[in-house]
Amino acid sequence: MASSAKPTICELPRSHADRPRHPDQQRAKLPLKARKDAALATLNGEHGAAAGNGQGLTKAELVAWRRTVHMFPELGYQESYTQELILSELKAMGVSGKPLAGTGVMADLKAKAPGKTLMLRSDIDALPVQEENDHAFVSRHPKVMHACGHDAHIAILLGATKLLRQQPLGQGTVRLNFQPAEEGLNGAGAMIEAGILQGVDATIGYHIWQHLPVGQIGVVTGPAMAAVDRFEITLEGKGGHAAMPSKAIDPIVIAAQLITAFQSIVSRNMNPFDTAVVSVCSLHGGDAFNVIPPRVTMEGTVRTFNPAVQDLIERRMGELVRGIPKSYGATGTLAYHRENPALVNDATMADFCRQIAAEVVGKKNVKNPEPSMGGEDHAFYQELVPGCYVFLGSAPKKREIFFHHHPRFDFDEDVLPIGAEFMARAARAWLG
Repeated sequence: MASSAKPTICELPRSHADRPRHPDQQRAKLPLKARKDAALATLNGEHGAAAGNGQGLTKAELVAWRRTVHMFPELGYQESYTQELILSELKAMGVSGKPLAGTGVMADLKAKAPGKTLMLRSDIDALPVQEENDHAFVSRHPKVMHACGHDAHIAILLGATKLLRQQPLGQGTVRLNFQPAEEGLNGAGAMIEAGILQGVDATIGYHIWQHLPVGQIGVVTGPAMAAVDRFEITLEGKGGHAAMPSKAIDPIVIAAQLITAFQSIVSRNMNPFDTAVVSVCSLHGGDAFNVIPPRVTMEGTVRTFNPAVQDLIERRMGELVRGIPKSYGATGTLAYHRENPALVNDATMADFCRQIAAEVVGKKNVKNPEPSMGGEDHAFYQELVPGCYVFLGSAPKKREIFFHHHPRFDFDEDVLPIGAEFMARAARAWLG
């Protein structure tokens, strides 16, 4: 039977020591300097030291950070090399960072005058994807790749930090949050448990976005990314010979009925003005062409923006999983897990971010994109403090666009100085 209780933040993350390790991840046994040198060798003068915004931060520097991280990616709660790089670069800027939640990093940039605290967040983990690009800085770790742009996010926040160090803050504190394990492991919850939000008044997060061309920034007011739920279903029938189905109870037929019935939840049970996705993405049953299996398992995801719709879908799925198998003489069980809540941008913070975005890319390049059905654990921060999560256009101008999580994902590195300037300006303007 599905659980109807929403888990708290503290219930979701396990200890980082308990996280499953990816069996195929092979860490490069290289010191930090060797990794940085390997990335620098890929530049070939294409982003000369003069390229930049004239404030002591060059595009070459941003690209080198990004490519160092890209070449040596690490999965969630395994980001030890990434953490080492971040701590080293912060130290070089005169910023004292400290490890948090295992492989995360926290640092504060404090003004002499007291004031509010704004948190700037970057996620830092990679995905279990085998990279298929052929550029010089392709991943050196088999079956691990920065296929969602977190390498860019790290470079952007390091760049924003360097810009903020060029001129002392007038008042208040900028809290830097380099968060591990965003990809389905709730690193945000782990950072919250470790104290990242203590004293924080507001937060700004960001994601490079292949749905917008580089040079544009997208800001959504209200729900920006969907709540992420995961479900697991087990159907217990009765196995038998494929030539004698009347002597069996076929769980594959029941699974087919359920998959169709789930789509009726969206089309017939929901208000048509609401939005949701119910996707069955995994179906396993049987090992032979002539044997009806006794059991089928199914897995999938539900995406919603409205908590009432989320409750409705969970309830109706439970009713269908119990009812349809029963009508065949079988049994069905549903395990329903609420992973991330919907990411909702505060209206005041969204208006503020639009103003800053207009300063950076021009008013005509500030867009109001459609909310995404993708999920993001920055939502946990924004449940506790006002915040805004912005989309930094990163789609290449002159080559094929591959979207997030694709093995050929890549982006226009012109987004790096844009992102760094946006975050630095936002922090300075918000603190006053």
